[in-house]
Formats: sequence, structure tokens, C-alpha cells
Amino acid sequence: MTLIFTPLGIRGIFGSGMDAEVAMKISNLFGHRLGTGSIVVVGRDTRPSGEVLEHAVISGLNSAGVDVLNVGIAPTPTIEWAVDRYQADGGVIISASHNPPEWNALKLIGKRGVLLHPDEMEELKQEFFSGRLRNVPWSDIGRVESIDVIGEYIEDLLNFVNADRIREAELKAVLDVNGGAGAYVTPYIFEALGVKVNTINSAPGIFVRGMEPKPDTLEDLSKIVPAIGFDVGFAHDADADRLTVVTEMGDVMTEDISLALVVDYILERRGGGTLVVNIASSKMFDDIARKRGAKIYRTPVGEAYVAHKMIELNATVGGEGSCGGVILPEFHLGRDGPLAASIIMEIISSKGRSISEIIYELPKYHMIRENFKIERSWDEIKEELLSLAERRGMALDLTDGVKMSDMESWALVRPSKTEPKIRVLVESEDIEVARELLSEIRRVLV
Repeated sequence: MTLIFTPLGIRGIFGSGMDAEVAMKISNLFGHRLGTGSIVVVGRDTRPSGEVLEHAVISGLNSAGVDVLNVGIAPTPTIEWAVDRYQADGGVIISASHNPPEWNALKLIGKRGVLLHPDEMEELKQEFFSGRLRNVPWSDIGRVESIDVIGEYIEDLLNFVNADRIREAELKAVLDVNGGAGAYVTPYIFEALGVKVNTINSAPGIFVRGMEPKPDTLEDLSKIVPAIGFDVGFAHDADADRLTVVTEMGDVMTEDISLALVVDYILERRGGGTLVVNIASSKMFDDIARKRGAKIYRTPVGEAYVAHKMIELNATVGGEGSCGGVILPEFHLGRDGPLAASIIMEIISSKGRSISEIIYELPKYHMIRENFKIERSWDEIKEELLSLAERRGMALDLTDGVKMSDMESWALVRPSKTEPKIRVLVESEDIEVARELLSEIRRVLV
């Protein structure tokens, strides 16, 4: 049985780590920390195990004396937005995001719709493995109210972007929601913006492709966009906090491009500001920040790290290039795929050029991503990576995993926080230099 506790949530394969008993206990302990009479928003994505866990989560919270606003199936960003909008004390999102369908997870949200700080998650982890359920007297049991927040979220988002400009452009987009919660939101936003939208893989809970929206899973989308002559394609993961862009020519962009487009646009409009990204995000963000007169800060990988740093710095914009996750504090403090897609439509309409032409103006780097199964201890692997960096004369950053860099390239090797894998990212202006560095790292790992 495997249950993974991370700042990104508590996750495992349903029936082999994550189950109703685990979900109820975690929710009960979370509710007890918030206190009797607190209000928590609960929502989920479309995974088959979601409804079972939803009942368990609500039972755990109610038995701790916490009232629940149950929003049902909704994207993660919509649920995070609802925590802030309804001034709730917290939230529980039932979603394993990009993990395979057999996985599920609980993402715990604090006030303002922000993931719990990693220190809080560590305290909860210790309590889970040593504590017991803490039930209030029968007279203090919490209540449940089912509410529909999607309409309000869409209305708020439409007021945030330049809807009139997008409508005037009469754009066309293909949207691949892959059976996820984005099907309940993004197509309707596009329709309200006057975008002609062709939605594919839209049956809720039926996952046609791999869960992560990346080049090797978006072959259908890459063919459909140019075949029908649409302006752009977008793809979500199961809970729609991620976004990947496909150009009008069918080129699938890396995840960093979605964030880079929004960051460049927002910093240009604001005349600078503060940008926060994670350590796995492309060097292009340093170039964009320099060009726009902005300060840039980097955090460990994970929305919680980025969001809490953004609060600390009162940042203008941020996110995780490594997963196409955009955070705009003016709207809310969670990664938001539908918001990112809407802003990119605004960018296209404002600039009056194709998405491929706009992307061409961004700094150019080649990034290669590869995952490896864990066969040895991380400590052993880390020592060999440190030796590799020393041999190559590369600078080290141990903020999260091992990052090695020089003037030509950089690489990040780190254990995944969400799966039993080692994740490797290599980036360089020269693709051959990136491939050579990846080959050296691969020899360490396999």
C-alpha cells in the first residue's frame, strides 16, 4: 500500500493506498484543525473513484463539526476560486490532477483558496500516522449544502478578461478536455467570448489519452487544429489547472509556453512587477523578466511553494512553467487553465497575429523531459549527480533535487512529489548540447 504525502496533496492508487477510510481520516483531522463551525468547500474531478471519496471527505469534515459547501464536479481552479469567493475557511479538492486514472488525491486548501503551506502538510502527515479520528458531540455535527459555483466563476472570469476584444476577433479554437472537469467550464467560457469552439474527448470520466497534456499525448489535437483551419488548440489535464497550447499549424508546445505567453503579456501591461516561478521552469522566464523590467524569484516545484511565495512578495504573476500552470493573484491564487486559455485568446486578438507568430517572438530554448522509474536510493543517485556536475564544472542548486547549470545549459533531476519516479529536465539553446547532457544523466540513472 502506498500513500504519498506532499505539499501538492495526499495521493495514492484507489484501493491500494487511497481509499474512503483514508479520505475520511484526513478530512476529519483537517476539519479538527480548522475548528468546529468552520466552512469548507469540497469538489472533485471526473475520476470514477471521486464520488466515493467525496462522501468520505464530507463525513470526515462533518464529524469534526465542520460545515461543507459541496460544489460537486468542477475544475480545481474553480474550487480554489470558490474558497476565496465564499470566504470559506478551507477546501478539499478530490483530484490526482495529471496522475493516471487509477490514482486519486486530496488537495487541502486554506483561506484565500491557497494550498496549505508545506509545513502545515508535514504537521498533518505526522498527525495522520499517529492520531485518531476526532469526532464532535452529536449536537455539533456539521451540515452539507450543495451549491453550483461554475456559473459565478465563469461570470467572474469573463469580467476579468477583455471579452469585447476577443469577441471582435471571431477566433476559432479546438479544446481537448480528455474527459476531465474542464469540460464543465472552458467550452462555455469560449462560447461566451464568441469563440467558435470544437471540443474533443469531452465525455466526463472517459480518458482517451494520457492524463498529462504534453506532445506525446496530443497527437489527435495536433492533427485536428490545422485540418479544420482553426486558430489554436488547447488541452487540459483531468482537473484543468494545466494548459498546453497547440499552434494553428499543429505544433504542440511545451508546457512552459502557456505560462510564458501570459507572463510576458501581463508584465508588459503592468510595466514590470514581480514574477514567481518554480526551479523547473525555463530560462526564458529570466529573459522575459529582464525584458519587461521585472524581478524574478524561483521556488521548489509545487503550486503551494509558488503561491505562498507570491503572497509573501505581493507578486504580479506567477506559476509553474513545468506544467503550464498560470497564477494571477488579481483573479485568485491557484493555477488556472481556463483563465490561461482565455488570456491567450485575448493575446491573439490584441496582437492580431497568429499564435505561432506570437510564440516565435518568445526567447528560444530547447527543453527535454524524461521520467525514470526509481531503482536505487535517491541519496545514492544524488551523490553521482554531484560528481557529474563537478566533472563538467557546472554550478549547483539544491533547492529541489539537483540542478546543475553552466552558460550553455542546465538540468534538473528530482524525485517526483506525486509519483514513484525520477523526473529529469534539460534545457539549452542548442538541442545537441541538451541531448548530450541528458545522455550523461541517463547513464547515472539506468
